Amino acid sequence: MMVRDLLEEVIEIVKNAGEILKSFYEKEIQIYEKEGIELVTQADFEVQRKLKAELLKLKKDFDFIGEEELKENRIKELLEKESFFWLVDPLDGTLNFIHKLPWFAISVALMKGRTPILGVVYNPVSGECFFAERNKGAYIENGNTIKKMEVSSTERFEEALLCTSFPGKCKLIGFEKCLELFKEFNLLTRGVRRFGASALDLAYVAWGKYDGFWEPFLKPWDTSAGILLIKEAGGEVTDFWGNPYHPFLETLVASNKKIHNYLIKITSKWNF
Repeated sequence: MMVRDLLEEVIEIVKNAGEILKSFYEKEIQIYEKEGIELVTQADFEVQRKLKAELLKLKKDFDFIGEEELKENRIKELLEKESFFWLVDPLDGTLNFIHKLPWFAISVALMKGRTPILGVVYNPVSGECFFAERNKGAYIENGNTIKKMEVSSTERFEEALLCTSFPGKCKLIGFEKCLELFKEFNLLTRGVRRFGASALDLAYVAWGKYDGFWEPFLKPWDTSAGILLIKEAGGEVTDFWGNPYHPFLETLVASNKKIHNYLIKITSKWNF
């Protein structure tokens, strides 16, 4: 089975997993702490189990890396060998989910080493399903409608709308850094939104709703599908200093290309 034959089946698997999320969303669930700063729920584990079983059944020779089942040594091995593997966040936006805010998503990417070649981001509450295949464009499906996505055309930085988030690690290194960067961008643009699910934020940059995004301390399962969406929609993705980005870096700047230099001029001043 070629990669191009996988996308439709991956979308179906993700949507089915989304039904599990919706069922948990409508009731009280068990909440746990991990690493002292992050939260995880029953839904995270159940959705990851479902995705792992179905994706490994789809392609038995691909490995699986999920946020709730980390294998650091295995990741290193897969990257060194440029192997194919699924990189999955079963619930991006866990805090929103816990508080019944409908801004969360499942993120699934098929990786070849550090390169995402297929990606799906799905919000089961809104029904918005974003998907892309490398060199094939990026699309949004909502209901019975599928549209090709393009990044925004905004050129003037002062007219840009940006988005970001504050990952838990910001609290450990000093929240002031994150706030100062947020303040600077907020003063220089039309505004900054902070909704708390980076996979969806990136999808909305690809869709042209946001003009740009930045964030430190992201994890590869947060960004792998989203950055593919942006690139396939005509956008640009780098680290804070303008170097090419891959999901195993800790800083990310994404935009419609036209305002990218403005973004990295500011992010490059900060050492996270």
